[in-house]
Amino acid sequence: MTSKLIIEKMRADVIKIYLLAMFFLLLSSACALAAWPANAQWIPVYKNYNYLQDPTGDSTGSRNVLSDATHPAAFFYNDGAYIYFRLRLDRNPTGTGGQGLLEAFGWGVLFDTNNNPNDYEWMIMLDGVSKDETVLLYQNTVQGVLGDPSDKPEILAASIPALGNHQVVPADSAINGDQDYFLDFRFPYSTFKTFTSLSDQSPLRMFFGASPSANNLTQNGGDLVGGSDLVSGFSDYVTAAGIPLGPIPSTTGTISFVSDLAGNTIVNTGIAGNTIFVKVTDMDMNVKSGAADTLSVTLSSSSGDAETPTLTETGVNTGIFTGSINSKLLATPIQNNGTVDVKSGDTVTSTYVDARDATNKLNQLRTASITLGVPSLPQLNLIKSTDKTEALPGAEITYSIHYLNVGTADGYSVELSDAVPSYAAYVAGSMRLGNATSTYATAASKTDQAGDDEAEFTNNTVIFRIPVVRKNDGAPNSGSDEGNIFYKVVIQ
Repeated sequence: MTSKLIIEKMRADVIKIYLLAMFFLLLSSACALAAWPANAQWIPVYKNYNYLQDPTGDSTGSRNVLSDATHPAAFFYNDGAYIYFRLRLDRNPTGTGGQGLLEAFGWGVLFDTNNNPNDYEWMIMLDGVSKDETVLLYQNTVQGVLGDPSDKPEILAASIPALGNHQVVPADSAINGDQDYFLDFRFPYSTFKTFTSLSDQSPLRMFFGASPSANNLTQNGGDLVGGSDLVSGFSDYVTAAGIPLGPIPSTTGTISFVSDLAGNTIVNTGIAGNTIFVKVTDMDMNVKSGAADTLSVTLSSSSGDAETPTLTETGVNTGIFTGSINSKLLATPIQNNGTVDVKSGDTVTSTYVDARDATNKLNQLRTASITLGVPSLPQLNLIKSTDKTEALPGAEITYSIHYLNVGTADGYSVELSDAVPSYAAYVAGSMRLGNATSTYATAASKTDQAGDDEAEFTNNTVIFRIPVVRKNDGAPNSGSDEGNIFYKVVIQ
């Protein structure tokens, strides 16, 4: 081989090494960015409202899933990017399987998504057997034997590398007298939802296990957690988004528009531009016993806007959730801007997905509607008059201004001002304020100084500031929807 060829080969090898180094650097960076849940974030899996349990001696080694009364056998978590699973194992599963990442076994979870415990529809399996160790999503379309967790799924829907998507960490237990280990694995949540067609609030049950195979769970050479068949081994219900559902019997959720965050009064009409309040009642979503839970609903307007406000439980164990969102008068709606954009007369519909109702029906849509009318506005009518039609120089004239709110809303901080005519001079101390039937003689006197009462004289102008003028009450010459102001001038 010539020296030139040797140099070119060396250069090519250097480039390959560089590219491989860059690949592993990027892979390491990606794994570092996708952080695993902290220990406190993992959610224990429950069965019959107790920690999921599995006997300590029904298998051996890293296939042996184990637990005790204070240490659950399995956990899960969902951060929106991944759905995570954790198994408590009797031995460290790191080994010399397909790629040398794990021992040559499979660890997985089966999902019941159709509310039938005799079969399962989906499986996520961590494969340590195959040459390329992966995390696999399988679909089970035909259940060969009812209740059999070892039934092999027919369709491989998707897979991702095990490298970067699993981890082994020491557990907080030593149940058989030596250190236990957690085996964690995860799968992209968006991919999971795409293939399964589940929503965030879709209810499902889980069945965990370990196996000598990478495409099914079996007790022979493995470990079925919580039961030898699906019916006895499925966990309590959780949502696809990773929220444990409340105890059976489940309740039927309701949704309504209400007058305030207290949620006491149901309403079906409102005013465009005002705040909208929504209420959901569903004890299934009361998950945390020591803190208020949250849930999301969808609001859509007939103008085409759609928003997803978050509702918060009114107490730690009420099962009642309320929330608010502002509405805004806007000719062209803007999606997902945090306000419901409407036109006057629009109907706004709220939708809640009831994950499981009282008859165990799944994913039932609950809706309520509100019609938003023309905004209420104050509208002030003014009538100005004098006590004389003619006056000579030196004579006094009394001006009166009658105000009346003919609108459908109260007016606040109403300011009435009137400039003194150029041919007259203001009579100091002559301003007065009265009700609808007041005369100058019966109205209350006001000073000329600013800030000490409702009136002032400044820049040759009389100014009255009335804190509130109520909406029209339909009764002439009475009530706080109208009144009179007075002042005097002298003709010059």
